Parts: sequence; structure tokens; C-alpha cells
Amino acid sequence: MLAEAPAGAWSPTVSSVRALLRRSSGFTLVELMLVVGIIGALSAIAIPNFLRYQMRARSTETLTHLKGIGTSEDAYYAEHGTYVSVTTPVPATIPGNHRVPWPAGSPFNIIGWAPEGGVIFQYAVQADDPNATGSLTRFTAETNSDMDNDGVRAYFALIRPLAGAGVAGALPGTTCVGTGVWNGASASLLGVPGACDASSGRSKF
Repeated sequence: MLAEAPAGAWSPTVSSVRALLRRSSGFTLVELMLVVGIIGALSAIAIPNFLRYQMRARSTETLTHLKGIGTSEDAYYAEHGTYVSVTTPVPATIPGNHRVPWPAGSPFNIIGWAPEGGVIFQYAVQADDPNATGSLTRFTAETNSDMDNDGVRAYFALIRPLAGAGVAGALPGTTCVGTGVWNGASASLLGVPGACDASSGRSKF
């Protein structure tokens, strides 16, 4: 025989069990709305930060490419006594925020340079002969992009001067000037890759 419950002891009823099951069977609407709100707030912070990080990484990539172009130009100059101009931008159209394949047989093949994989920047080189020596004696390697698709291009360059004076960029709408790339206060940094103006650098991203 089953022992009877002592007097005064709690004994679950059918209604109390059902109520308990209803409470433990899922989340309330308020709880779900709270979770959705938290996820939305985190997304609003995390996604823009991720996109900025991605654009910063891509701008660092083009600075590496500019160094490669500069090294290739210097090697070509050491052998042939002249730099090489690539005034037609490569690729032919600005890529936007998606990588495009580097075209085969580009004018950069002359100096033996090509990026690994696709690119998100256009590349060009403006070289000239300011002292009429018969060879191109200074150059500006230049890139531009619209990574955030806002209709405003960002410009980067490496300016190899002659006697302290460089050549300005040639890409459409360029902000790259012969005095140098942006050093944080003015466009006066020569011989190293960098943003051509304050809004093209990492402060934008």
C-alpha cells in the first residue's frame, strides 16, 4: 500500500502541474523581444566596425603593391636607365568594392610586376623627364578606388622624386601632388607609399 502524504504536505494538483509545464515550455514574447533587441544592437556596432576593418586591410594591401611597383621600377631603371610610364589605368574600370582579376598582358609586364590574385584598386604610373635628359627620371605610382561605393574615390601613391621634386598623379580626379603623400599634416612625404590626402587615408575608414 502507498503511504499517505502527511497532513499539511504539498501535493501537486493537475492544474499546478500544467501551469508549471506551460512556464517551462518556452520563452515569453518579452524575453524574445529582449534577445532580438540585444542582437540588433550588437550587429549595429559590429558590422560597421568589420567593414571598416576590411577597408583598412585593403588599403594596406595597395600600399604593399605600390612598394612592389616602386621596387620593379627601380630595378628597370638600373638596367635600362629610364623609368616606365603606365598612364592607362589598369584595370580599365575602377573595381568598386569587389575584387576583379588582374588582366593578362598589362603594361606593367614591362617592369615585371603583377599582383597576386585580384585587385580592388586601379593602378597607373606617371613618369617624366623634367631635365630633358632623354630618359624618364622620376615617377609617381598611383592607385585609386571606391571601396565603400560612396562615389568618392580614395587615392594612394608612391612618389619617387628627382632633386626633391616629384611628378603629380594622372588618374582622373587625382589628389596626388608632386610634393608628396599625406604625412598627417600636409602632402609632403616622398619615397614611401601613402594616402594622397587626409580623406583617402585610414582616418576615412
